This record gives sequence, C-alpha cells and structure tokens, in this order.
Amino acid sequence: MTGINTVFMPRLGFAVLLVVVTAHAAADVEQIGPRAKGLLATEKLVADGIWVDPALAVRFRQMRRVRVSIWFEEQLLGDGQAYSRRAREFAGRKRSELRTATIETLKAIHAQSWKKAKPRIEKLVKERAINAVEPYWIVNGFSCTTREDQFERLKSVPGVKMIFARPRRGVKRPPVAARPPSFAAEDREAFDPGRYKHPWYIRSLQADRVWQEFQVAGQGTLNVFHDFNFVFSDNLTGNLYCNPDEVPANGKDDDRNGLVDDYHGFNFDANTAVLTQTAAPDDTFSPQLMHGFMCAAIVCGRGVPGKPYEFGIAPEARWSGVIGGSRLEQAVQWAAEQGADTYSMSFSVPGLGEYRSHWRKIMEQGALCGIFFVSGAGNFAQSAPLPVQMRIPEDIPDVVFAAAGVQRDFSRTPFSSQGPVEWTTAHYQDGTVQKPEVCAFNMGLPALLRNGEVRPAGLNGNSFAGPMFCGAISLMLSADPELLPWDLKEIITFTATDVAAEGVDDQTGHGLINCYRAVRETLRRQAIREGNDPAPYTGREVGDEINVAALQKQLARRQMRIARVMAGSQAEKLGLKVNDLVLRMNDEPITAPDHLQTAITKAAQKNVEKVVLVVRRRGQEMKFTVQPEQLGTSIVAFFTEPVFK
Repeated sequence: MTGINTVFMPRLGFAVLLVVVTAHAAADVEQIGPRAKGLLATEKLVADGIWVDPALAVRFRQMRRVRVSIWFEEQLLGDGQAYSRRAREFAGRKRSELRTATIETLKAIHAQSWKKAKPRIEKLVKERAINAVEPYWIVNGFSCTTREDQFERLKSVPGVKMIFARPRRGVKRPPVAARPPSFAAEDREAFDPGRYKHPWYIRSLQADRVWQEFQVAGQGTLNVFHDFNFVFSDNLTGNLYCNPDEVPANGKDDDRNGLVDDYHGFNFDANTAVLTQTAAPDDTFSPQLMHGFMCAAIVCGRGVPGKPYEFGIAPEARWSGVIGGSRLEQAVQWAAEQGADTYSMSFSVPGLGEYRSHWRKIMEQGALCGIFFVSGAGNFAQSAPLPVQMRIPEDIPDVVFAAAGVQRDFSRTPFSSQGPVEWTTAHYQDGTVQKPEVCAFNMGLPALLRNGEVRPAGLNGNSFAGPMFCGAISLMLSADPELLPWDLKEIITFTATDVAAEGVDDQTGHGLINCYRAVRETLRRQAIREGNDPAPYTGREVGDEINVAALQKQLARRQMRIARVMAGSQAEKLGLKVNDLVLRMNDEPITAPDHLQTAITKAAQKNVEKVVLVVRRRGQEMKFTVQPEQLGTSIVAFFTEPVFK
C-alpha cells in the first residue's frame, strides 16, 4: 500500500488506514443501529451529490497542490444538530462508559468506511492523483494533498460526502533538542493545603475552600495542554503524566499506537516526542517560550520542598503536552486514548471559513470521548469586530468552554474578546450563539520561573483564563469522575458569581468561576444519582461566593509598576527598571495598566516629538524623555492585598 500509513488498533484487532469524510449540510439524517454489542448507533447523512468547500476554487488559484479534509457519509454525529440530540440520548450514561463506547464506535465505523474506500484510495495514490494521505477516526475521514486537475477524482472514493479546504501551514521542522523528556513518577507527601503559599486567584476562585472542606484537589484527572513549546521544572514534573504502556526514551513504539516514546505527550507536527522546541533559561521569564509551562502551572503546578509557592488550582491533577497545530485530529485522538479529562487550547485561529465545521465536529465527537475542551476567549476586543472577536476554537458552542478575562479587582480586561459568535456554515446553522460561558483572571498574574522563583505580576492574556477554567473542571471531575459534559456546563455556569451586568452578558458570560459552589453542586448531584443523602451539599450558605463589592473596595488602592522590560526596547535603552513605580506621563496620571500606552498613542497621533515619563524608584522621582512610539514595557497593577498567602 505505497504512500499510505497503516495504523494498528489492538482493541479492535485489525490494521486499518484511517480516513476523514463529511456530509452535505441540508441532508436528512438516517440513524443506523449499533454494529456490535456495546457500540453506539451511528448516523448517516442522506444527500444528493458531494459538498465541496467553495474556498477550494480560490486555493487552487493560489497553489499548485492543496491539502483537503474529507468526511465519509457515516458519522457518530450526523447533521449540525446531532450533538444536542445525542446528548439527550446519552443523558443516563456514565462518562467512563460513554467514553469507551464512543471510541470503539468511531474506530469501528472508520474501519468499515475505509474498507470500502481503500482500493480507490490506493489507485489514486499509485497514479499520483493524491499523496500524503493521513487518516483519522475522531471524525470518520482522512486528509490528503491533491491538484486541481485531479481533484474531481476524489469524488469517486466510496462514501465521500464533504470535502474541506485545510488552512495553509508552514513546514514544521524538528526541535533542536535531541531526546524526548523522561521524568520518573514521583512519590510526594500527601497534599496539604497549608504547606505552601498560593496566589491570589486561588482565593478569588475559592479553590482553597474546595481543598479544605472536600479534600478534592484534582486527584485522578489528566489535563492535556495543546501548545507550541514546553519547558519543565520541579514544580511540574512531579505530576507529569506517564503513559503506562510506553517505556520512556527508548526509541521504540512500545504501546504500538504508531508514536515513538509518547511517554509524557507528543509533538505531532514534527512527529517526535520532543516537546521542547526552544529552551528557556531557569532564572528568566519568557512569555513566548514558557507559555505552555505557565498554562500547566495554573492548572496543576505543585509546590517544591525548599520553595514557598504552589501555583495550581488543582495541584493533585496530572498533565501532559501535545504540539499539533497542523495535526489536530491525531492530537485529540491521542488525548482520548490516554483518558484525558481536559484539553486546553490557549490559541485562536481566524478566518477558517467552512473549515470551522471540521474543528467543531472533532470536538463534538471528542467530547463524547470524555474530553472537556477549554479555551480563553481571545485577546481581540480592541482589534476585531463582533461577531468574530472570538474565533476557533473558543467560538465552538456546547463542547468548547471559553473563559473571558477580568482583572484582579473584577473589572473587565480591555483586550478580552467578547461574544456573541455566529455559526452559519454549510453544516452548522445555529445563527447567533451566546459566548463566553464564564470569566476568570487574565491580567497581572504572578509568573513562575523554572528555578521555582516567582515574579509577583506580569502574566497577561486570555491564554491564562482558559487554564483557570481547566483547573475548576479538574476539581469537579475529581469530585465526580462520571460527570457528563452537558451537566458540567450547566453546573459551572449556574454557580458562577456575577461580576458585571446581572445575569448572562457578552463580556463575562455567566460570571466568575466559583470552584466551591461548582464542586458542592457536583457532589449534590452525585449523591442523588448514587442514592445517597444530598443534604450536606444542598442550598446556599453564607460565604459560598466572594463578596465582590467588599473586595473591590479593599483593592481600590493600587500602584502601577513596570513588570517587564523587553530586551533592546526603548525602555531598556532609557534605563527603566522592573518594579519602577509609574506615576505620570507629562501631567497625566497613570492609574491603570493601559494608561501609559494610551498616553503614548495620543502623543503620536498629535505628532508630539517627546513626552516625559515620571517614575519613582526607591523613593526618588525620576524623569525620562520618551519618544512617542513603542516603549517596550509591561505595566501591571500592584494591590495592597498580598499576591501570595
């Protein structure tokens, strides 16, 4: 079978090539009964002809060879309303049972579709009409590369119903590192909420109350982080996931899943288990290189003996990393087979057009595989119009949970994207959809260095609101591992604390995540389901949510300080330093993190040649003459309330 990858799937006992194909949007749905005991009924889209993405006409004018994704007509979820329809059908199942049945069903229908398509696919490969065939079962179909003069021949493959234009991707090169990470599982002391100091967001989300009152700290959960670079430190290697069927760094595919050394995760873009594409020094902070590291730290960062800090909302949870910007299907399949609970995506992809449907179908069927997909809402409120401030993946309804951003004093972060979003594709016709679901913190967060030291502030961006959502979900699933996705969404939105307009709004959703109330409600529902007494978890109680007004008053006093000076920037050349207290620009007081850049922008618009920045350093005021252009600093608000407690 020249030019085609064969993947061995031991659970079903056969070798198959996986393939992706879709159905026409306006099609009726025909349900097919389960094929074998334990498998789920599937759906078939009945439609005339094969739907082709209109973007392909433009793409073929731009490029000689184009990458496409194809859906077969049989899927677990058929039309655009299938997820909500099947959710009602599966409402009485346990999450673990549904995960197993879904994965086995998806693999089974893919195997049958491929059996019919295989002879024609092989012929097209042999005749060089297509190449680089890459199969997947998370959506029943495959990807391949083709030319315009050969494109029509793809329609002759049995079962093909939808053909999408994949986005263009650059060539992915292997990381510089030579060996994949290999950390032995550690036996640490039992978790003690009082052993370490924790950052302020732990208290504001009431995660510490969950640890203390319910002894729930993320035990038994696995969080997968989809990012672009991972570095490691003692704070995160102690609970790094270890694939039990893989021997670390031995250069072999021990578990026979087609991936070599996928012990802690996998880099699907470069086809290697090496996750560190670029190293980051132990004693410095690089937001780009340490992005994945900090996302993981917020969810499940552990304390280290000899250091006072613990960062994680669910510090007993496990985590792993995947890199898969161009191979999302394989990354999600890996997460499902490893038993992942959450899948964190701190990135946004604009302008995907009809291909948005492919992302959504992956995540709808992935949700039935037991995965909770989570994202920040995005950082585009100041640069993109509605309804496209929220993009893929955070704009996907029901199965991708998006967290918008607020600052420590609960004021909205100006750059945080807001909803609603619009879904009008060939396959999905929802129209206007409410987004985001909730909000969390995304500005002025403390940063953890690899050596265990911390910077009290300086971490900004919705990349970090999403992981807070992951941490909350880890606590809920640690309390009840059988919680279904639609029930979890209902609980976490119902129990959120209003911090903006009363009720649901387009900027903060249902409100700030309340870990305590969410876990309490999770335990109440679990007790009812299992025939136990729900009374200990029933009803409201004093202090079950934070007093927003009182905390805002307490946090009213704050100082604007420089948290970061970029190398080679104007600020560095002028001699500005981290922790300089920013007082005013000319005669305008700087009272918020964005005021300094706003003042510089105004000066530039008025063609002012120079402005005077006044800071205080060690009690002494200092003046700097600044050009009205990019300064190269990160300004954060320092409050009188301590960062760590």
